[in-house]
This record gives sequence, C-alpha cells and structure tokens, in this order.
Amino acid sequence: MKHMTEDIDFKEFFENRTELSDKDEYAHNFEEKVGHFPRYHNESWYFNFIDRPNNVYFVTRLSLHMDTKKSRILCISIIDGKKDVYFNEIPLDKLPENWELDKKVQYYCIKPMNQWRIKFKGKKFFLDVTINGRFPVVNFGDYEDFNTIIEKYGEEFLHVAAQEHYEQPTIVTGRLELKKGGKIYETRNIKGLGHRDHSWGIRHWVEINAWNWASAQFEDMTINLYKRHLKSITPQMGVIYSKGKDIAIIENIEVTTKTREDGKTPVSSTFILTDKNGNKKILESKTISSVYLFVPSKKGKTEVYEQVVVFTCDGKEGDGISEYLISEHD
Repeated sequence: MKHMTEDIDFKEFFENRTELSDKDEYAHNFEEKVGHFPRYHNESWYFNFIDRPNNVYFVTRLSLHMDTKKSRILCISIIDGKKDVYFNEIPLDKLPENWELDKKVQYYCIKPMNQWRIKFKGKKFFLDVTINGRFPVVNFGDYEDFNTIIEKYGEEFLHVAAQEHYEQPTIVTGRLELKKGGKIYETRNIKGLGHRDHSWGIRHWVEINAWNWASAQFEDMTINLYKRHLKSITPQMGVIYSKGKDIAIIENIEVTTKTREDGKTPVSSTFILTDKNGNKKILESKTISSVYLFVPSKKGKTEVYEQVVVFTCDGKEGDGISEYLISEHD
C-alpha cells in the first residue's frame, strides 16, 4: 500500500470513476479505491440558507482532512445583525459515525440527494432546520473528463484543486429559538432559500491564488459558479437552474469587484456570465454582511470573505452567498 501522503495517479482515478449515486452523499474511502489518501485530501459538506424576513443567515461546513487525520466543523450564524462563529476540530478517530459531532451541531442525511436536517445549539439560540432540494443535484464532473481537464488546464490544476463536486439549490424550513438566561424568549419559523454542496479530493488552499464562488437564489432560478486563479490558469464553470428549462452550463465568467479601503473586503461584485450557447447574463451582488476567515499554512496564508449578499439579475432580486478568497505566499 502506498503512503498516505503520496500523490494520486489522476489518469487511473478518472478512468475508474463511476456515476453519481446515493452512496456519494457519505464519506469516500480513497484508501480502498486507489490504495492511499492523496496529499491535501479534503472532503467537505457545505450548507447555507438565508431567511431575510426573519433576519437570519446561516452557513455550516464539515470537512475531513485525511492526511492530517483531523475533521473541522465551522458554523457561521448572523441573527439580527449579530455574528457568531463556531469552530471545532476533532481527531478523525473521535468522529462519531452518526455525525452527532459534538454538543453543538448534528447533521442528518434523511434522503440522499434530496433531504438533510441540521441542528445547531448556540450560546443564545437553538436552530433546527430541514433542507430539501428544490432543483436536482448537478455533478460538475459530468461536464469535463480527464482529457478535457488536462487539455484546458494542465496537470498543475489536478495537484491543487482537483475534486469531485456536486451542488444543489435548496429550500430550508424549521425553527429558531432565541434564548436569554437559559430560557426561550422568542421562536421564529424559518423559511428561506439555500444551497448545499459536497466535494472530495485535493484542495491545497494556499496554492489557490484567488477564487470567486457564488450561489444566487431567486424565486424561479439559481445561479451557481466558481472561478479560480492558479498561477497561469483560471478554471471556471457554473450552472443556471431555471424552472421549466434545461440546466444551462456557464463556461466563461468575468468578475469585477469593489472593495473597502483595505483592498480586500468586497462590498459589491458584477459577474458577466456566458453559457455554452453564447447567451449572457449579468449577475450583481451587494454585500449585507461579511465574515472574515483566516487559514494559515506553512507556505503562506489564505483569507476568505464569506459574504451574505443581495443579488440582482434580469431585473429580479434574490439572496445568496458570494465567497472571495485570496492567498499570499511566504
């Protein structure tokens, strides 16, 4: 068996890929599939929702880091403008199989590729929500095979940000209990649009110079996109889900961003999107609230700005998350 930190044979890996199935909702054992876990292996489950009438925004991410044998939990809540960030790190051998991770957060897959439930117990609130898919899951890997990736980006891309990756727009319902002095003083019925994704593979944060990731939720449409900057290449892709229409694949993304005086914290962005048929859309974002996250590395640092935003597109207004990342090398 190969050592855990050896590189993966990507050609072999891509040739052995199988179609997405319900079992892909759960953790993947690379050790069984290719004999080892590659360096910087990262598997993560990400969920967000925005309930603007209730002034409640929530983001959570569970990630498994096989080469360091650690799991990390992140929960970001913004309630009535007050931010709360919860982070915990658990050794992999201490991670419960049922995903009731600690006294704070529990994840439940109720129906694969369709329904999840999340419970989170904060210092001043308790959140219990059910997450239902409102459009089908889209597997980004279905649209680019190994030869296409090598031709477009080169093998450099595979050693920095190669991963399996699927996404799904959601509708989120449940309840929020606000507490003071250990007693519930207000209950809010949650109903909002959201997003979830699941990815597994290599993610070497500090080697990603910058990226934009956005999930824009409208009443009858979702736009989901990413654009990465890796040295001399800029991998990019997105999808547009629309009720009653086929999914449109975005193949070119132009981004301009206005920031605060620090030159980093975004206040607004404009995304010009071109799909494979040459159709264009202009998506604009305006930041409501931004949470700063810092990811240190032996080779430098990575800064992430997780922004709750108001999106506009085609004269319609929506909600969502616009994530901006920038890395600096020592």
